[in-house]
Amino acid sequence: MLINTDAIVLHRMKYKNSSLIARLFTKDEGKISIVVNGAISKKGNLFGVIEPTNIIKLNYYKRNNGSLQTCQEASFISNNLFIKKDILKLTVALAIVELIDKTVHENDYNINIYHLANETLNVLNNTMQNPKLILSFFLLKIIKELGFMPNLANGEEIISQEIKKDILILEQSTIDSLNTISFTSNNDIDIITFFENYIQKHLKLNKEIQSLNAIKDLACG
Repeated sequence: MLINTDAIVLHRMKYKNSSLIARLFTKDEGKISIVVNGAISKKGNLFGVIEPTNIIKLNYYKRNNGSLQTCQEASFISNNLFIKKDILKLTVALAIVELIDKTVHENDYNINIYHLANETLNVLNNTMQNPKLILSFFLLKIIKELGFMPNLANGEEIISQEIKKDILILEQSTIDSLNTISFTSNNDIDIITFFENYIQKHLKLNKEIQSLNAIKDLACG
């Protein structure tokens, strides 16, 4: 069956001599793995399209769940050019897609997370809002969508009062109002670190979220 849908590119790797295998988070079918034949060949025109953080229009042949899907055609909806011109924006965007890749299972469908990621990448690309603040907002909202919001009132989480207040501010904000936020704490990396540790603890992730470590390195360097 031929499927037409929008998708966010999460990850890609070379396959054989001229092809790619990619993981995509699609609007209508959830997370899938797909082979893109000939993407790296001289005649191929999909290598730049199937790139992490890109938002694409995808046509593919759907096989049984668990099978590798086959790409027929893909084109840009957004290549997020301004993200790729800014190292901090790019690292934040890579953290967003890496987090989706590690927390959403193959064939899982979640339209709310798709819309959250799509909107977050668009705001990151098209505005001058603080990228680390955008990431903090995304982390909070994806935790909520995954169903394990921190209960800050019961004291189970070890967290400073300043960060607790800032999380409550984030919770009451929209992504378009982030530029009006005034945080209590001075270091937004502390908020990102809290969310990272919380996600790893509750999802029992075996591997670190590498892009979040890169953001910390950029902040310290």
